[in-house]
Parts: sequence; structure tokens; C-alpha cells
Amino acid sequence: MASLLTTFLAAFILAYVLRPVYLRLISLRSPSALAAISTIILALASILGLFALIVTVLQSEIPLIREQLPAWLTHLQNNLQPYIDKLALKIDLAQTRELIQTKISQQLSENANTLINSSLSALLASTQSILSGLVNFLLIIFVMFYLLTEWDHFLEKIQHIVPRKSLETTNTIAREIDELLSQYLRGQLIVIIYLAIYYCVALSILDITGALALGLFTGIAVFIPYIGFALGFILALLSAILQAESAVPIIGVLIIFGLGQLIESLFLTPKFVGERIGLHPVLVVFALILFGSWFGFFGILLALPLSAILLVLTRHGFERYQQSSWYRNK
Repeated sequence: MASLLTTFLAAFILAYVLRPVYLRLISLRSPSALAAISTIILALASILGLFALIVTVLQSEIPLIREQLPAWLTHLQNNLQPYIDKLALKIDLAQTRELIQTKISQQLSENANTLINSSLSALLASTQSILSGLVNFLLIIFVMFYLLTEWDHFLEKIQHIVPRKSLETTNTIAREIDELLSQYLRGQLIVIIYLAIYYCVALSILDITGALALGLFTGIAVFIPYIGFALGFILALLSAILQAESAVPIIGVLIIFGLGQLIESLFLTPKFVGERIGLHPVLVVFALILFGSWFGFFGILLALPLSAILLVLTRHGFERYQQSSWYRNK
């Protein structure tokens, strides 16, 4: 039941987000069905592009790990050995280093070139999982196509269900939610563009391997609060550590991401997103955990817009409560 609900929720949200693209194609005199198909293909291409970025980053990181590991472990041993000698600890760092290097190199040699294939093999090992995933995927595509082409008709059907005395209030709430989500998506897009440019340029200046892919990935991933930034930071820091001959690249990455977080938190997000959502940071974390536990990855991705919808509903509910005779003690 939860999986089915997640599927329909994902299809509805994707159709809502992609509707401006669909309407743009319609304005260019494209047939309705063709406009919907083109919009869905564009969305799929964007998702595949994001995964391609992740694969690109991993392909650049894994060879660096294998190449830089011996020098990195030797450097670590040379720095730790004097302290171990002073403490009179009976630890043979040279032997430990060789053991770690051998184990990690063995794992990388066996798995680096088959990372994607092994993931696909694990997925294909379960017939039930692949069939369920395929059905959910096709269901999302079908529901998206229906919603894109029949959006106005769909809303009219919903209006016929709403009691007549509540119709005006329902329309008011729907318009507020629509305006709020539109502002949120536009603001988030602006933040993504600014941050992607910033991280691409900054990491390129620092000459970090895979700077363009890392910058684009980090900029896009900030759409997922905290988690996206953390992933981009970890990947960039790992790249800096593996290629560093000094501490400069590592310190540079720390400064770049620290400054980027300040720019995002103090300027970009408050200006383009925060004022339109009005969520306290504690509520943001709570929303991520709650919706993530309910709806998985899509729950994390949609935590903020769903929370914004709940805020609108809560505000209107509280206003109705304040107008009630029970509240006024009449």
C-alpha cells in the first residue's frame, strides 16, 4: 500500500512540476499527446543525466584511490609513528600499512571496473524486485501522461466532489498551495543554478579532479536539504585528499564548501526559497526524517514542498478554529 501510494504521489508531483514545460510545448502548437510524451522524455533524460554525473564522479575517484593509497598510508605512518613510539605502544605500523594497502587494493582491483555491473546483477537476482520496479515505473509514466493531458479535467472532477459550502475555501487553499509551490520551485531552481556555477568555478580554480562533475552534482543535489550538500562535500574532500601533495587542496575544499554553505544559508535560500516556505531549520530536519521514513527517497526529495502544503492547511485550520464558537466560548 505504501509503495502504491508513493508511486501515485511521485507521478502527481512530477506532473505538477513538469506542467509548465508541457504548457510551453502546447503554446508552440504541439499536439497534446506529443507535448506530454516530449515532457516525460525530457524528465527521464534529466534523471539519467544526474546519474551519469554520479557515475562520472565515481569513475574519477576509484582510480585515484588505488593510485594514491600507498603514498597516503606511508604519509600517515610517518606522522603517527613518533607518537606511537613515545607511548610505547607495540604496533607495527609498517605491517599494518601493508595489510590495509593489500586489502583495499585487492577490493578495488576486483570491484572497481565492475561496480555498475555488480549493482545490476544484484538487482536482476530478484525477479520480483525487477518486475515490481518495472510496473511502478510504467505506472508513474502512465499517470504522468494522464495528468499532463487531463489536468484541468482532473481538477474539475475534484471540484465536483467538494461540498458546495466548502468550495470557495477549498479553491482559496488550492490557489495558495499552487502559488507557494510555484515560488518554491522557481526559487530552488535559481539557487541550484547559482551554486552549480559557484562550485564548478571554485573547484576548477583549485584544480580538483572532476571539478565540473562535482560542481554540477553538488549544485543539483542541494535540492535535497543537508543530504545533497553533505554528499557533494564528501566526494570533493575525498578527491582533494587523494590527489593532494600538500594540505592546500584539502583546506581549499573546506573553505569553498564552508563559504558555499554560508552563501546558500544566509543569502540564496532565505532570499529565493526560505521566505516563501517559512520552515524553521529544526522542522526541516524533522520533515526530512518523517517523510523519508514514510515514502523513502521520494519522501526526502519532497519533504519541503509537502511540509509547505501542510503549513498552508494548518494555518487555514487554525483560522477556522479561532472563528469557531468553541474557541470564542460562545
